[in-house]
Amino acid sequence: MRNLQFGFFDNSGLPRDTRILMFYSFETEDRLPRSGILHYHVGEKRFVGPRHDGELTTAALDFLNRTGRLQHPAD
Repeated sequence: MRNLQFGFFDNSGLPRDTRILMFYSFETEDRLPRSGILHYHVGEKRFVGPRHDGELTTAALDFLNRTGRLQHPAD
C-alpha cells in the first residue's frame, strides 16, 4: 500500500461514542487506486462488515489511536 490516507465521516448519523465510520484510500504497488469505508464498533473493539486486509485494519487502528478517537486502545 502506498499513500495510505484515512478520514472520518463524523456526520454519518451514528453515535460517535459507540461507532466510528471512516474512509480510506491508497495505491497498490501497481499504482492502482483503491478506496473504501471502514466501520469500527467501539464496544466490540473490531471492524464490522466485510473483511478487510490485515495490513489495512492494523494501520486504521493505529490511525484511530493516534487521533485520540479510541478512549482505550484496541487489543
